[in-house]
Amino acid sequence: MDYFDGKRLYITGGSSGIGLAAALLLASSGAHVAIFARNLEKMEAALNRIEAARVSRGQEFYSLSMDVSDHTDVSTKIKRAVGEFGIPDILIHCAGIADAGYFEDTSYEAFDNVIRTNLYGTRNVAASMLPYMKEKGGHIVIVSALAGLLGVFGWSSYSASKFAQVGFSECLRPDLARYNIAISVFCPGEVQTPLSDHLLGISPPESKALAKMSSKIMKALSPEKAAEILLEGVEKKKFLILAGNMSKISYFAYRNLPGLSRKILDMTVMRLGR
Repeated sequence: MDYFDGKRLYITGGSSGIGLAAALLLASSGAHVAIFARNLEKMEAALNRIEAARVSRGQEFYSLSMDVSDHTDVSTKIKRAVGEFGIPDILIHCAGIADAGYFEDTSYEAFDNVIRTNLYGTRNVAASMLPYMKEKGGHIVIVSALAGLLGVFGWSSYSASKFAQVGFSECLRPDLARYNIAISVFCPGEVQTPLSDHLLGISPPESKALAKMSSKIMKALSPEKAAEILLEGVEKKKFLILAGNMSKISYFAYRNLPGLSRKILDMTVMRLGR
């Protein structure tokens, strides 16, 4: 990935999952990488792995604890990072949380927590970074999910937040083009990450059954493969980046055959519910 050699990247949620996998790939491609996460211990362990993947002594690496749901913390930490590490060429926003359950059992507080972290967190990071990136242009990449393109049973808060990320990306794309800032949104299907494991673990039986049925058709992606597809899309400056056959098939079906897709989903959920 020669495209990233010498480029400076910020990755939120860079201590695990797709964020960490992307950081490792970038380090091995000669990039300068800064990661941000809430858990200081996990972040420091991740940074050690990223530094070990370097290919040049001249590469720079950086980490900083940050809570994306807190706009004051984000603004303060981004300002500090820019001063200490420099303005990024590319920002990859991976930070997020997940929750699941029947809607009637989802409290206001639980729903609000997911929306504040996933949606407002995306807004906070983009807004705090814009004053710096607009000086020289760049690329903002928002990591959403297949659940941001089609509704998933039992994931009312998570799916809603991911749909919102896609809509937010659609709005940013023409808005920030005047500053020569490209926008991409990444919507992978199932990826084997701690977040996915947690989400499936707390999902209702119908959701688990749907996921099990899907896994028999399409194997979940590894974080490394997902990160590779993500970075290939970034290099090509694609707006919508899909990863995995399941995401591509599902996206095509919902865009072109929405009525039939919903009917099949409803019938499947009813059968699984029995």
